[in-house]
Amino acid sequence: MNKIGTLLITIGITLILSSLYIIINNHYKDINALKESQNVLTLMEEVSNKKDNENNKSELININGYDYIGTIIIPTLNLELPVMSNFDYERLNIAPCVYYGSLSTNDLIICGHSYKSHFKYLDNLNKNDRIVLTDAKGENHIYKVEVIEVLSPTDIEEMINNEFDLTLYTCTEDGLNRITVRCNRVYG
Repeated sequence: MNKIGTLLITIGITLILSSLYIIINNHYKDINALKESQNVLTLMEEVSNKKDNENNKSELININGYDYIGTIIIPTLNLELPVMSNFDYERLNIAPCVYYGSLSTNDLIICGHSYKSHFKYLDNLNKNDRIVLTDAKGENHIYKVEVIEVLSPTDIEEMINNEFDLTLYTCTEDGLNRITVRCNRVYG
C-alpha cells in the first residue's frame, strides 16, 4: 500500500472515531440533562410545598444556586421542564432558560437545547397546541401555539421584537437555524 492510501485510511478512521465521540458525547449530555431537569422538578415541588406552608410566594425558586421562574408543560410532547430565570450555555445543560422578557410583560422568550429530553421536538407542535407555564407562585399561564417558523441565529431583532406573548426556540437538527414556536396567552 502506498503512503497516500495509508494516509487516507488513517484520516477516514480518525473521522469515524471523531463522529462516534460526538454522538456518544451528545447522548451523554442528553441523559444528564434529563436527570438534572427531573431532579430540579422534584426539588421545586418540595420547595413549593414548603412555601405553601409558610405563605411565602416569591417570584423565583432557588435550587442548587440557580433561580427558576417555574415550569413549562407541553402536553403534545409529553414534556415538563423547569425554566431558569437567566440564560447562559452552562445553565442550558440543565434546563431551558429565559432568553428575554418576562411573564408580566407578555414577551417571554425561552430557549432550550435540542436534547431529546428538552426542546428537540418543538417542530412537532401544531397550531393551537397548548403550553402551560406554571410560575414560582403556582399560577398557571396557558398559551396556544400560533406560528412555528425557522429563524437564522442572526435574526435576533426578529426573535425579540414580535407580537407574541411567549416564544420557545431551539436549534434545528443541523444547528444552523432556530425552530421558533410563537404563542399567545389564552384568557378566560
